[in-house]
Amino acid sequence: MPYPVSPDAGVPEHQPDQRRPSSPWTGTQPPSGPFAASRPPSGQFAARPEPGQEPEPGWPATGPVRTGSGGRRRKSGGRDRIWSVVAFLVAAVVIGAVGFYFFGPNSSEEPTATWAIDSCAGPDPAAENTEADTTAYLPLSCDDPGATVTVLDIQDAVSVGQLHCPEGTDVVFQKDGNAGGETQAVCARNLSDDHPGDPGMGGGQLMTGDCVDADGAEVACTSDGARPVTGLMVGGVECPDGTKDELRLGFDAQRSYETICLGT
Repeated sequence: MPYPVSPDAGVPEHQPDQRRPSSPWTGTQPPSGPFAASRPPSGQFAARPEPGQEPEPGWPATGPVRTGSGGRRRKSGGRDRIWSVVAFLVAAVVIGAVGFYFFGPNSSEEPTATWAIDSCAGPDPAAENTEADTTAYLPLSCDDPGATVTVLDIQDAVSVGQLHCPEGTDVVFQKDGNAGGETQAVCARNLSDDHPGDPGMGGGQLMTGDCVDADGAEVACTSDGARPVTGLMVGGVECPDGTKDELRLGFDAQRSYETICLGT
């Protein structure tokens, strides 16, 4: 009867295991087997790994190897700084807008009109119920519906009669000046087509070319008995040539002349 074959039949006894090295590596000879590549040969060093590369076998680790996660953290930190700057700028703009809204100039307020040559004016509604003999005016913008006259000249004068207004003045009125509280008067012309201040029309300030009645009051030259004015004299100054008669009125602080020179 044949004996059963042992599993170890055909294998020499005390045969060393070929899968393991027979002796430890002493450094005098390069190791053999699957662990031969784990260490560099004696007296040699593995090449230094480049940044971002895995070290070769045998290179001693000198510290933690940075991986891609560190790069992502650095990029994330840069983005955080950018967003911080953006947030700061947005906050500054918002704070500035709020401050301008509450403390900036009020755009709803219309600019206040002032007295000046070529500016405009109109009757003062607040003075309509007063007992003043003359109409009170206030400065207005020229596109204001209440504006009725344009300013030709502004002069320092105690009364409107002392003014020497330019030709074409339709309206003469007083106002209180802002400089030193001096009294000022205004020579103005109507914005409408009605110009009584033109020579001979009977209105405005009396000047050469206008007409007066027997009492020296200005009237339209088309009126009956109207006498043309050839000059307005002060003191003993003689009337100009062409004068046929003189109307001596004497001194009056409310007038700029004492004698009216009359033509035919």
